[in-house]
Amino acid sequence: MHTLAHRLRIFAHEHDDVPAFHAAYLVGTFLVAAVFSLGYFALLIACHMCLDYVKYRDYFHFGFAMTVKAMLLESIVDLALFFVSLTFAIYLSHDLALSMVSGLFRSGLTILQAFVTLLPKIQILEHLFSVCLNVHTYLYTPHAGIRRPFSLLHRVALASIGVTSVLLLGSIAVFHGHEQELLSVFSRTLSLKL
Repeated sequence: MHTLAHRLRIFAHEHDDVPAFHAAYLVGTFLVAAVFSLGYFALLIACHMCLDYVKYRDYFHFGFAMTVKAMLLESIVDLALFFVSLTFAIYLSHDLALSMVSGLFRSGLTILQAFVTLLPKIQILEHLFSVCLNVHTYLYTPHAGIRRPFSLLHRVALASIGVTSVLLLGSIAVFHGHEQELLSVFSRTLSLKL
C-alpha cells in the first residue's frame, strides 16, 4: 500500500510532463461533459458549496456572513458558467427551434448548443479536479480575496448570473402558449439521467 501511495505521489508531481496524460485528461473531460446532463453539474456545484460551508464555518470559524461570502467567492464562476449553459440550453432547445427554423439551420443550432453547453461543463469539471488534486491546500487555505472586494472576474460572474436569470425568466414569455415544452426542456436539461 505504501508503494502504491508513493507511486501516485510521484505521478502527481510529474503528470504535467507527460503528454499522454494531457491528451487523456482532455478527452476524458470532454466525454464526461458530453455524457452527463447539466443536473449533475448543479449537484457538483452544490456539493462544492457544502464543502466550502464546512471548511469556512468549522475549520476557520468564520461568521455566517463571511462564510457565505467565502462560499460565493469559491463557486461564483462555476455558478455563472452553469447559468450560461442552462440559458443557452433553453433558448437553443430543439423544442423551440423546430417551430422557428429550417432543418439546415437546426443542425447549426445543434452544433452551437453543444459548444455553449459543453465548454462551461468542462470548465466546471476542471475547477473541481483542481480542488480534488489539491485537497490539502484547498482545505487549509482560505480564498485569497476573502477580505477584499469582489474582483473584476467575480463582478462579471455576478452580472452573468443576473443577466441569465432574467433571460431564464424571460423564457416564460418566449414559450408563451408552450409552457409544457418549456418544462420539458428544463426537466431534460436538469435531469440526473444519462
